[in-house]
Amino acid sequence: MLCGHHPYLELESDILAVHATTEGVRPKKPEEARRLGFNDELWRMVELCWLEDRNARPGVEDILSSLNDAAAFWYMREF
Repeated sequence: MLCGHHPYLELESDILAVHATTEGVRPKKPEEARRLGFNDELWRMVELCWLEDRNARPGVEDILSSLNDAAAFWYMREF
């Protein structure tokens, strides 16, 4: 789920979503992502996790650091 929406929501079927994924098509960043605290840096981390070359993907430490930074932003937001 990306900001409350399933990825590939614009596609008509799950089969098309699977096909898009196998062709290397990745979901676009949802328009409301920033408003919900999903900043550009966190989105970049998601994109890095999608890299085809698994050796080029970030490690757990990098992912956790990114999530910690995002969590700090979420906690500081006013509701």
